[in-house]
Amino acid sequence: MKKIILWITIILILVASCFGIYLFINNDNKVDEPKENKTEEKQEVDEEKEPEYVDNNPIVVGLYKNYHNGKERELIKEYNAKWEYHKDISSFEVFYTNEELISSKNQIQLIDEYKNKYSNIDNYRIGYLIEFSIGDNKINKTILRPKDSEEFFDYLEIYLYDDYHRNGSWYSHTTEEEMNEETLLTSIKLTAGKKVNEITSDIELTAFTYDSDDFTDDGYYKGISKYTIIVKNNNN
Repeated sequence: MKKIILWITIILILVASCFGIYLFINNDNKVDEPKENKTEEKQEVDEEKEPEYVDNNPIVVGLYKNYHNGKERELIKEYNAKWEYHKDISSFEVFYTNEELISSKNQIQLIDEYKNKYSNIDNYRIGYLIEFSIGDNKINKTILRPKDSEEFFDYLEIYLYDDYHRNGSWYSHTTEEEMNEETLLTSIKLTAGKKVNEITSDIELTAFTYDSDDFTDDGYYKGISKYTIIVKNNNN
């Protein structure tokens, strides 16, 4: 009986040993499969952000009518005139102020009077924005130099003047060839073109002062130094 028990014990030990060896070999040959990474890896891309546009232009600007004969210049909000072919609608002068009435003195002296109230503004120039309609066609044009008004010249003639750098009692408008880095377009004249009767809206005229970063990608002024008037047709 003791022998039988001994043999059973030996057999159980052998079976257990074989099973252990099997498990060891099987686990040793098992290849671990990579675990699925459920966390999305985000690649950080350092994009250069454009600095936020801030206009620090301190200039207050206004459009004035010069009636001459010693009468003070008047800040214009709305102007009425007859629009007749090849006749001037009106001229308007730009000064760095918004006062309702200003002096009738010499234009260069008066420009300096208001210009000298500011510091470090010599890099600013004067530009204009013209808006009106021809039927369903909307004209919306930035004017920084004479050639900018050529596309609608048959409807509305634009003449620009650098009164600040002119000497003498009479001078003509600034031409494209005369434009340079110092040009300051201090006044603008609107004249009715040969197709003026096809203009179907008021004319909106904006004067503004600008430096190099004051425009959108489309070329429109986005600064804060501006003043707008409405020019109406008395014939309507």
